[in-house]
Amino acid sequence: DVDDPTKDEIVCVKQFRPPVDAYTIELPAGLIDADEDVASAATREFEEETGYVGEVASVSPNASYLSPGLTNESASLVRLEVDMTLDRNIRNHESRKLSDGLEGCEKDRGLEKLLLPRVGLLEALHGLQEEEGVKVFTALYSLALGMSVSETKRGSKTVNDTPHFPLVHLELEDDDRNHPTSATAHQVTSALRDTGFLVIQTPILPLDLQRRALKSASRFLASSSNSNVVTRHPSDPKTYAMLEGVNSIPDSSLMNGDLREWYEALRVTRDVLLRAIAMGLGMTSSSSPDDNDVPDHSPDYFVNLHNENNDAMRLLNYPPGDENTGNRCKEHSDYGTLTLLLTDGVGGLEAYVDGAWRAVPHVEGGVVVNIGSILGEWTRQELKATLHRVAGPASAGISSVSKEVLVGAVARTRTSIAYFADPNGDVSTALEQGRIGGENDDGSKGEVEDGNGMSVSDYIRWRSGGEGEARSGVAFTSTDASRLGNGRGETG
Repeated sequence: DVDDPTKDEIVCVKQFRPPVDAYTIELPAGLIDADEDVASAATREFEEETGYVGEVASVSPNASYLSPGLTNESASLVRLEVDMTLDRNIRNHESRKLSDGLEGCEKDRGLEKLLLPRVGLLEALHGLQEEEGVKVFTALYSLALGMSVSETKRGSKTVNDTPHFPLVHLELEDDDRNHPTSATAHQVTSALRDTGFLVIQTPILPLDLQRRALKSASRFLASSSNSNVVTRHPSDPKTYAMLEGVNSIPDSSLMNGDLREWYEALRVTRDVLLRAIAMGLGMTSSSSPDDNDVPDHSPDYFVNLHNENNDAMRLLNYPPGDENTGNRCKEHSDYGTLTLLLTDGVGGLEAYVDGAWRAVPHVEGGVVVNIGSILGEWTRQELKATLHRVAGPASAGISSVSKEVLVGAVARTRTSIAYFADPNGDVSTALEQGRIGGENDDGSKGEVEDGNGMSVSDYIRWRSGGEGEARSGVAFTSTDASRLGNGRGETG
């Protein structure tokens, strides 16, 4: 799909391979008969193994050797495209889980066709390796790795670097104070003005630590020893643990040590982003590192309002669903100033931008950043606290993602870690401007005029419906309601 690459899929096969005593994920392949050319053999094998009728798009000019140090076995690469307007392909596609399209020996040996996303293929393979213990064919992994490099390359024109959700590399000044460069500040603030969302990559949050944190989060949520802090959400199909502060994480295991390390790294990243936002808003007056009275126009102004580390980290697990699954996390905007979200790559995260729900891309090594309504109020809505959700195939509203893609996403367990940065508890949500208002589920207004000066602590309790485990998100602001229209985005 030229307009939306997230709808494209790679046709793979899954089968048991005795030499490795495991199931493998491979590209469709086979031997060339004596009377065949490469293209004809590829078309035949593709149909036999997957049930699809494919059209040859390209053939490699020369054969490639798979393991020249051990054998002279070679392979020719053929790219086939599947026309989904053909009745045969439509029928085969709809019954793909049953593998009804397979014939003869292909069906007898248990070969199963498998569709994986073209965008995010590498993450999908990593997920299958983690969840099912499958082995991945080298050629398929090499293809996925090359596509991932293309997706994350600076300046890429793929979905991972769209105007809606730009990829920003947090570049720092060489001053040992984690100060962002002016270019980074401009990129961060521009994204938050446009959509309120971006994806960041930074050495502060390395890929290895991300993977360890996600694995530890899954183990934490599954551990019976943590049952007192793991709770089921009152309305969404998910379980979670709300960890308020680094010291709330038990230090009794390596698993929890990874979570503590991740929490500390998030706090450092929070301060970098807060400085970037201040600089992007023109707050560039200098101040001493030890100056407790930070000027209103200093890059450290927002950092100073967060020096009590009034933050929380939520570990989230979404169990698998089906085609009738609606939102896995309902539409909402966040409450505080900054949210940093790490996901395992399972799709469904959408933000409401330009009258439609749009998929927020997963970038390996990237962390999603969005702002909350307090920062939106502080900046008189110059920066946007954007509505977002984790959608399912039955979610309402105009979505840029096909139902088929969401069916594939909800078939998998989804794990994520959300970090919420709130200002110091006694800071006013209004500062010098604006009105904060909204409507609770029971119809009460919960509005605050500029002169009332609701504190951050009171505001969080109002917006979330409680504290700690009770943070269920029961209130919209009036700004949220006006942006969403009828409440589900169906009218755009």
